[in-house]
Parts: sequence; structure tokens; C-alpha cells
Amino acid sequence: MAPPWDEGRGVFVFKLPNIFKLGPKARDAGIYVAGGLFALGWWVFIDGITLASRNQDSVVHIGFEDWVSGILATLGMIIINLIDKSRLRGDGFGDSGVAWKARLFLFVGFALMAGGLAGSLSVLAVKYLDKGIHMPELYYGIAGVVQCSLIMISTVVLWVAHNAESEYQYNFLL
Repeated sequence: MAPPWDEGRGVFVFKLPNIFKLGPKARDAGIYVAGGLFALGWWVFIDGITLASRNQDSVVHIGFEDWVSGILATLGMIIINLIDKSRLRGDGFGDSGVAWKARLFLFVGFALMAGGLAGSLSVLAVKYLDKGIHMPELYYGIAGVVQCSLIMISTVVLWVAHNAESEYQYNFLL
């Protein structure tokens, strides 16, 4: 048996512990947690919209600019999680550019999510903070930032959950 630092297949000198191996139901739990975070993000934003619609004395109103960041983050999440993770590793000359295309779409997905978060921060700064808006109207801008942040965290949790092995998953190698 070879020492752990002499395996030759890893990137690091020492083998790092697998912190994502939580048990047989970890994959299912991760998927549920990701869905809950995604739903919570949209719930916070819709809560801000309903509060804005009920507040007739408000100096700011919810517009299309408030919606765009959440829509971009959601599209980024969909694109990222539609990519087959095995396609990201290029096997050489016979893959006909599939790995390159998968990496391109992964970049586009992350760019959409980063743009959504940057857009929500910009809307918060320009529309709410620069004009000196205070609570409860400031909550409308904070809700957009919380929404995009929760969607991004949900994407990471779902990515890790998809890479975890399922109880009924078998890998056959030729």
C-alpha cells in the first residue's frame, strides 16, 4: 500500500478529506435544501413587492429594474445546473469540443448570476441609498439583494448535491 502522499492522481501533496460525504441521504437533503433556499429567495422578493403595493405613501415604487436581477440570477442557476458535470472534463482529441462548449455555458451561467447580484446591489445603491430612503421602503432594495444571494447559494448547494454520490448510483468504467 502506497503512502497517502504518493497516489499520483491528486493535485495536492496530501489527500484532502472528503467533507461532502455526509451519508446515504446527503444528495437528497442537498437537493431539498437548494430548493428551499431558492424558494426563500423569491419569497423575500415577493414579500417586498407585496409590501410596496400596500404602501400607498411610498416615494419609491417597484419597477422592472427591480425584477431584472432576480430573473438573471434564476436563468444563471438554470444554465449552470443543466450542464452535465462529466462534460466539463475534456478527454482529449475525440471529444469534438464538447468540454469547451460546456465550460462556455458554465461561464455564461456564472456571469448571469454575478450580473444579477451586481444589478441588485446597483439598484439598492442608486434607487434606495443615494436618495436617502429609510425603512420600510429600504427593505424593497434589500429584498432584491437577499434574493440574488440566496439564489447563488442555492446554486452552489445544488451543484455540490449533484456531485455527491447517491445511495442507488453505480459507476461503471470500461
